[in-house]
Amino acid sequence: MSHFCGPLKHGPMTTQKYYLKPLFTLTVCYLMLTCFSACTSGGNKKKVDVSAIQVKLRTIRFDQELFACDTNNLEASINALGDKYPDFASVYFKEITGFARTGDNKVFLNSLRHFLTYKDFKGLYDTVQKKFPNVDGINKELVSLFKHVRYYYPDEKLGTVYYFISGLNSWSAVTVDTALAIGLDMYLGKDYPFYASVQLPEYEVQHCEPEFIPVNASKVIYENRYPFQPDGKTLLDMMIMKGKQLIFEEYTLPKTKDELLIGYSPKQLEWCQENEALIWNYFSTQKLLFATDWQDILRYVNDGPSSTGMPPESPGNIGSWIGWQIVRKYMDAHPEKTLQDILNDTSDSQTFLRESGYRPR
Repeated sequence: MSHFCGPLKHGPMTTQKYYLKPLFTLTVCYLMLTCFSACTSGGNKKKVDVSAIQVKLRTIRFDQELFACDTNNLEASINALGDKYPDFASVYFKEITGFARTGDNKVFLNSLRHFLTYKDFKGLYDTVQKKFPNVDGINKELVSLFKHVRYYYPDEKLGTVYYFISGLNSWSAVTVDTALAIGLDMYLGKDYPFYASVQLPEYEVQHCEPEFIPVNASKVIYENRYPFQPDGKTLLDMMIMKGKQLIFEEYTLPKTKDELLIGYSPKQLEWCQENEALIWNYFSTQKLLFATDWQDILRYVNDGPSSTGMPPESPGNIGSWIGWQIVRKYMDAHPEKTLQDILNDTSDSQTFLRESGYRPR
């Protein structure tokens, strides 16, 4: 179970160096066309009218209600909170904090009391309240996200949002049945000093900015509708799966820049665009596209400081970025298909790739 973000239902090396050469031979015209294509692919399709879609937003500051519990009468106080929010409270205490995993009520209450009274956790709570005295701005962005999701999926029952504190356990966003939950302590800014103390990797710390809240929310909504089933999958399978997720993000957050959607810096995104053909050639010549070994796969479809076998300036998750370009190309090649048609497409990855006409040069 991912501790970064993902859906929750209530009730995986060999080192090989392969350096990509800078594309000194690219012409200025080609660079401009590549950038224009990447920035405008599907642009007209993304401009949809969601003004008539109604979203009844219900937000719960679970963090505030939890820390308002009476620690002198904790059992009764926490039972009342659990009765008020039974589905989320169950997930929060069992999965997000882990306090209730032992089944021992005394251990649970002692762990919870420590969480609510220990100075470091109280300091974390105070920092969250200072950073997020209200969540009005976040709510506005989430309403827009929900409207776009419901434009494509009218059956999606979105509207309830819980805000919580994980204790820096790296839970940034999660779905619980039809509710969305956001871990505010994972968005205190990349300069928040205590991320380093819990050994959060630097590339993840860069994503601890509030601007990533809608992005991570879109990710987990997608994963809730299209659960990843990685067993037996090839790298190409996973690339296209991740590419579809990024397309979902792109269409449900149509005003969000590409670098934010995938978690790159502008410089990293530019590197990918300039080296796209050589990245694809690397995957092909190293016979990685049909690899099924998790050690060969995960390093290219998960976040990381860089991509194995490529220069230090390469970003991690580069297989997902290539998958995104494949899906974009497929959409361009099949304008008659809707977003839902493409995301629901169960064609094998080789067929999908062939029908996309993806051949970077």
